[in-house]
Amino acid sequence: MASSSGGAAATAAAAAARPGAQLAQTPDGLTLGEDFPYVCEVCLGPNPYVRMLKMPNSRECKISGRPYTAFRWKPGSEARYKETIVAAEVAIAKNVCQVCLMDMEYNLPVAVRDQLTGAGKGGERGVGGVQMPGSDVNKEFYWENQRQSLAAGTLQGYQELNAGGGAASVGANFEKLAALSRNNSHTPYYDRNLPKLCSFWARQTCNRVANGSCPYRPCCGVFRFPELASTQPELLSTLVRKLHAEGALGCMRDTSDEMEEIREALRDSQRGSRNEAIRNRYHGTEGDKLAAKYLDKAQSMAALTPPEDQGVVALWVGGLTADITQQDLRDAFYAYGEIAAVRMKPERRCALIEYTLRKSAEEAATALHRRLAIKGARLKLWWAKSQQAADNADARKYVSQAYGAPVPPPGEVAAFGAAGGASLYPSMNPSAMGARPDAR
Repeated sequence: MASSSGGAAATAAAAAARPGAQLAQTPDGLTLGEDFPYVCEVCLGPNPYVRMLKMPNSRECKISGRPYTAFRWKPGSEARYKETIVAAEVAIAKNVCQVCLMDMEYNLPVAVRDQLTGAGKGGERGVGGVQMPGSDVNKEFYWENQRQSLAAGTLQGYQELNAGGGAASVGANFEKLAALSRNNSHTPYYDRNLPKLCSFWARQTCNRVANGSCPYRPCCGVFRFPELASTQPELLSTLVRKLHAEGALGCMRDTSDEMEEIREALRDSQRGSRNEAIRNRYHGTEGDKLAAKYLDKAQSMAALTPPEDQGVVALWVGGLTADITQQDLRDAFYAYGEIAAVRMKPERRCALIEYTLRKSAEEAATALHRRLAIKGARLKLWWAKSQQAADNADARKYVSQAYGAPVPPPGEVAAFGAAGGASLYPSMNPSAMGARPDAR
């Protein structure tokens, strides 16, 4: 059975991910799980018109072990065919896509979302943080109740039922969630839909690369390798350069040590059990390598540290657009304390927000760092320079302009009459009348 879907495809996914929504009431009278899958926009692809193949009770869910209605489609001309791998009620229990098992709201692995939000700790937990059953009988009973709730339209989203325990953690880690989330980017990460890597090419045994009939990378002409992008960028650059110069067939026949190292790296990325990887991704356990990379990146994110000078009570805001006014800045910062002044610098597209109290400035910096947005523009936020640092910078600039050279550090003052002009402090120049550089 084939079904066509236009703009309703993305609308269905968005409506299903809404917390507390009646998930069975999808657009155009479709029934979620039976007429349309629970998938993210990345897996749907850039084409708003998707033709799907519906296969009722034709697959076994990788998590529950129960038969479910599977869907298969091609999200783009250069993409591979995508297929749902878990049942709809199983995906909704964790609010993940039925295909890629990434979180529907943040487009992140489950382990990253649960650790930063504080929800679902302990790995195998489902809706409301309830521990999922382990025995076959309890699994059957649990997932059958979930399926019936989905059919009746009473199955709620993951976010609403897990909001209580993780609300404080979400506020504390919202900066990291927003920075890591790929849903905030202008272009979705469609590399997830690329054709699979040709394992025969990686072993130098592909027989179809010569006549161009192999549908897998890089035999098909697609030279993008996300398997190497984050871990070994040097090998990725070398491989892409060789593929463009020699082609997939020439690179497969290349027996150099460099190409053997690249092929070994690609083979390493494909090792492991697929079913085990699916379970690790869904439950958010330690075996998910992608989640480990995201968590390492989250830990390395630097916080906005207040300056030691307690006299600094101003914040610097950069990236202003022409339609942002002084009142817009006041509206964004007034909730954290009394504002003494707002100084805008349109020529530099920045502004200074000065508070009356240091505590107010610290609260504003903590709350708005990496999440300040006004009129749709994401703005940069930093502490303003201290007055002492500004005075030192002005003094050095004044002396540099007066004598045509930068001021040397103490102990390294150039000799008088040196080539290119002497680098002297005003009080050290015997030909000057006093400290004024223009009095000679």
